[in-house]
Amino acid sequence: MLLFCPACGNVLVAEEGPRCHRFACTTCPYVRNVTRKVTSRKYPQLKEVDDVLGGAAAWENVDSTA
Repeated sequence: MLLFCPACGNVLVAEEGPRCHRFACTTCPYVRNVTRKVTSRKYPQLKEVDDVLGGAAAWENVDSTA
């Protein structure tokens, strides 16, 4: 999980502060203390599966040996 700085948009790095862990920006003075467990889950939306050969219509105009 990546968190971004709301001030400058750079990636925040995790570091250990004097009292707790925190997320800090390396380019500006933004710091966010971590006071509870940080979790985030996002599940991608699956695409609809298509036939590889185009389905039954792909076999209509093929040559046959019989």
